[in-house]
Amino acid sequence: MQWDEDFDVVCVGSGLGGMSAALTAAERGSRAIVLEKFELLGGVSALSSGQLWLGNHHLQDADGIEDNDADVERHLSHLGQGFATADRRKVFVTRAREALRYFTDVIGIEMMVVRGLPDYYHPAVPGSRAEGRYVEVKPFKDERLGDLASLVLTSPYGDGYSYTTANEWVGMQTGGEPVGACLQRHLEVGERCAGAGLAAAQVAAARDRGVEMRVSNAVTELVIDEGEIVGVVVQGPSGTTRIRARLGVVLATGGYDWKPDFVRAFDALPEAGTMAPPTVSGDHIVMASKAGAIAIPARAPSQSPIFIGYKVPAETIYGKPSSRMWLPGTPHCIAVNRYGRRFANDGFYPDVATKVARFDGQEQGQPNWPAWIIFDQDMVDKYGMMPSWPGQPLSEGMATSADSLEALAQAVGIDADGLQDTVARFNGFCETGVDEDFARGSVPWGRIMTGDPRRSNPNLGPIGRAPFYAVKLERVNMGVPTAGLAIDIDGRVLDAHDQPITGLYAAGNSASWLDIGGGYNSGIANTRGMLYGYLAALHMTGQQAAPASAPPMVSA
Repeated sequence: MQWDEDFDVVCVGSGLGGMSAALTAAERGSRAIVLEKFELLGGVSALSSGQLWLGNHHLQDADGIEDNDADVERHLSHLGQGFATADRRKVFVTRAREALRYFTDVIGIEMMVVRGLPDYYHPAVPGSRAEGRYVEVKPFKDERLGDLASLVLTSPYGDGYSYTTANEWVGMQTGGEPVGACLQRHLEVGERCAGAGLAAAQVAAARDRGVEMRVSNAVTELVIDEGEIVGVVVQGPSGTTRIRARLGVVLATGGYDWKPDFVRAFDALPEAGTMAPPTVSGDHIVMASKAGAIAIPARAPSQSPIFIGYKVPAETIYGKPSSRMWLPGTPHCIAVNRYGRRFANDGFYPDVATKVARFDGQEQGQPNWPAWIIFDQDMVDKYGMMPSWPGQPLSEGMATSADSLEALAQAVGIDADGLQDTVARFNGFCETGVDEDFARGSVPWGRIMTGDPRRSNPNLGPIGRAPFYAVKLERVNMGVPTAGLAIDIDGRVLDAHDQPITGLYAAGNSASWLDIGGGYNSGIANTRGMLYGYLAALHMTGQQAAPASAPPMVSA
C-alpha cells in the first residue's frame, strides 16, 4: 500500500480518550499522532466539569480518606442495575487508579481530590462515600501552552465552565470565597480549570513528548488489510492523506449527538439538543462497521446520562441556536408536567432526567413530557438562568412570562388549576423546610451543587413574586451516549462474534458502557476516557520496554 505518513499509534479524537492513548504510547517510546476533526483540541471532555470519579486511589491518602474496592463495587453494582459485565467492571474498579497514578506520577498532570463533594446517591446507596472519589485537575496556566493556547478548547458557554474548580463551588457552600471572585482571579492570571484545564495539561504534556496533534483533520475511513486495521484515510486542509498505523488505531470521537438518526435509534429521542461540538457525529460507529464492529447499547435509554435543559433561540453556539443544560434545585423554581404537577425531586437532576423519560401506556405515552421549568422574579433576580446572570433579563425567546400563574399556564398549555394547586402546596413546603412529596433538598449532592446555603433548606424557596415564567424543557446531550463500540478489557474493539478486531481500539464515549451499565455519576465518563486510552496504548506497546517509572507492562 502507498502511505503518505507513518506512525505507530493513530488516535482519532483529542478528548481524554485519544490524548490519554497518545500520551501513554509516546511515553513508552512510540510515535503517536492525534487527529481532531474539530478546529480546536480537547473534545467534549474539555467542555465538562473535568472531574474524574473513581474509588480507592492514591490521592485520597494525603487527605486521610479511606476507601475500598468492595464498597466501590457495591456502589457501581447499584448504578449498573445488572447491565454491566463483571470482567469490564473489575477493570474499572481496579485499574482506573493505576491509570490515574500513571498520569499524575509519570506524565506529570497535577490533580487533586474534590473535598466535601459526595457521590450522587450518598448516603442512600450502599458503598457510596461522602467525599474522596472525585478528582480534578489543578488550575493550569495558559502560558505553559505557549503557541498552542489558541488551539485548546475552552467552553463557548461562558467563562464559568472553564475558569472555576469544583473545589471552589463546594467551598462556597460552606462559607468560602464566592465562586465569582474565584472566576475573576483565574481569568486575571490566565488559569484554566475544570475540563479546559485538564485538556490544556494533556496537550502540553503531549507536546513535550513529541506527539503530533492536528486539528481540522477528519478521519473518514479505516484502512483494512485482510481483516486487520493498518491505517486511516484523513481529509484535512491540504487534501486527502493516508496514514499508516503500525500498532493500532484508537477511536475516541465521543458520542453521536449531531447524528439525529443515531440519537433517535439508540437514545429513543425523536428530538434532542446538545452542547457538544458539531463534529461529535458518530464517526466511530460508521467507520468501525466496515470492519465488522457493531454499536452496543449498554443500558436502557432512560438510564443514560442524557441531561435536561432548554433552548436559547437568541444565543448562537457553533453557528446554531444553542441549548443549555439545567441543573434543577435553585430556590423559587420547580419542574412540572402538562397537568401542572411536580413529578420528581426537582432539586436533583438525575431524578428529573429519569422521570421525564417515563413511559406509561395507560396514560398514552409519556405523562411527564413535555415539561416546563416554572419560576418567579425572585429566581431571576437572585440566581438568573444562563446565559443571563442574576438580575439580568432572560435571553430573548427563551421564556414565556405572565402576571399570574393562571395566565402563564394558559399561555404555554399547562393545566391552570393543577399548576396553581402545585405552587400553593410547594410554597407550604418552603415555609416548613420539608418537601413532603419528593424530599427536595434531602440529597447532599443536590444541596451542595445547586442550593443556596443561606437558606435552611438550600433547595427550597417559594414561587410568589410576579411576573411568573415558564421555560420548556428539552433533552440535552453532552456526548455521553446510550450505545458505543463493544470493547474487551484491553480496549480492543470487538466484532459481532465478540472477537477482537486486530489493530482497532476504542476509548471514552466511543466505547460502550459495558463496564458501568445502567447508571451514572459525574466524572465516570472522563475516567473511562483516561482508563481505556491508557489500556489501549499499553496493549499496543506491550512488546516495548516501559520507562522505569511506569507501571508494569500488560502482556499483548
